[in-house]
Amino acid sequence: MNMNDFNMEEKDIYKLFNDVKIEESEFDPMDEEVTDIEKQKIKKNLKKRIKGQRKFKILKYSSIAAALGFICTIGIGTISPAFAENIPILNSITQKLNDEFGSHGSYAEYSQIVNKPVTSNGITLTINEVIADDSKLVIGYTIKSNKHIENLETFSLSMFLKIDGKRSGSSGSSVGNYTNDYTYVGSEEIHTDLIKNASKKINIALNVDEISNIKGKWNFAFSASKNQLVKNSVVFKPNIKLDFPNSIAKVDKIVFSPIDTSIFVSGNYKDKEKVKKNIEVNHDPSLMDYDYWVAYDDKEVELIPKGIGGGNSDSNTGIFNIEMQYNKLNKIPKYLTIVPCKITPSAGGGVSTDKNGKEAHYAVKSKKPVEISKTIDGVYPMELTQGKMGKITIESIETDKDSTTVKYRVDGKAPYFQAQDLWIKDSSGKEVDYKSYDIRKDDSNPNEFVRQFKKLDSNKKYTIFTDDFSNVEFREDLKFTINLSK
Repeated sequence: MNMNDFNMEEKDIYKLFNDVKIEESEFDPMDEEVTDIEKQKIKKNLKKRIKGQRKFKILKYSSIAAALGFICTIGIGTISPAFAENIPILNSITQKLNDEFGSHGSYAEYSQIVNKPVTSNGITLTINEVIADDSKLVIGYTIKSNKHIENLETFSLSMFLKIDGKRSGSSGSSVGNYTNDYTYVGSEEIHTDLIKNASKKINIALNVDEISNIKGKWNFAFSASKNQLVKNSVVFKPNIKLDFPNSIAKVDKIVFSPIDTSIFVSGNYKDKEKVKKNIEVNHDPSLMDYDYWVAYDDKEVELIPKGIGGGNSDSNTGIFNIEMQYNKLNKIPKYLTIVPCKITPSAGGGVSTDKNGKEAHYAVKSKKPVEISKTIDGVYPMELTQGKMGKITIESIETDKDSTTVKYRVDGKAPYFQAQDLWIKDSSGKEVDYKSYDIRKDDSNPNEFVRQFKKLDSNKKYTIFTDDFSNVEFREDLKFTINLSK
């Protein structure tokens, strides 16, 4: 599989995933099993949208929505084998994988050990650990086989999940990697309303009947407690109302937990018929207008987007709910400042299925930003403009025995947001893979970043790129503040 031929910006992936739609009127109740036909549609949508991603290595999905033809947003790839081979068996898989992608929450501390293996048809699926709070499950797992299994990046536990005996539409994400030809480790985060409505002890069932086209029977039953994570989370309910051009929204609560920071938003569309038509005709994935929020703390330091929240909407009632996620904060600020943004994806599409089972390919509205580039010639500093957003200054590019490290500074409206858009191509136009996705190394210097690439060949010419962010509406005129006081 060519992992580099689908050109979508990392900010597009974040944005599109936050826009994943689950039509509640279509999927409630969800006590019935997901049929084999629906599972095939899920896999087809995932594989069609898995064209690779230079900047993002996380599978993101809306399981039931994908089955029935709604938008399904994907960004996947692989972690370097050197990292993968060093995962200690007894350590938290979830912690290791999320650390690699820059999500430095206290996953290991709040993981509940399961370590249940089930073997069927030569494949052993082990549920290693689980974390739960009031909005999501995080499940760490291992897949081992006596032969190589391809495309495990698209494997999702959510379609096989029951909570307290019930199914529900879910959204979520998964990070993972092959540690060798026969072993895959993954961590999946599943957002569902069944968690919110469950008691402190959650009864979980996973009845997996297929792994990457291999039929089998991998059944699990275990429980998880929300107590510790919920007890050590701080919740604010600011009740802020927002009037956007096409919707009315309300900030219901903000949760500062030991693993991440979440902003929960609900609202309704001003013209639900217009929204419904936009979904049907344009396949617009937006849950609301300006649904990507750049957040700053009381020191004007940008929060790092975790990008794996979720949401649902009902175009019949015009009601939507969104969870926006950011990395864990070491200290709760006095307030947050939010700048709502609208990001038009640089590419995208999918497969829709009508009520008669007929499939149709579609493209979403897109706008490709202008690439800004300079030849790497060893002379620094090197400045790359980013349109109205600001600029990147390359301070150094150094290559050691197994990687190339770019150190750079970002000045502008949203430094972390801007810093994500940095990549390198060789003279043939092939993009150089990232080796690490954790770009902010020093919280005390939030404008300084480090991006690690696979080792550049000293005999080749390379060009470094960013873009002008012309597909981003950065609405400072809609900026608002959330005071964090009880």
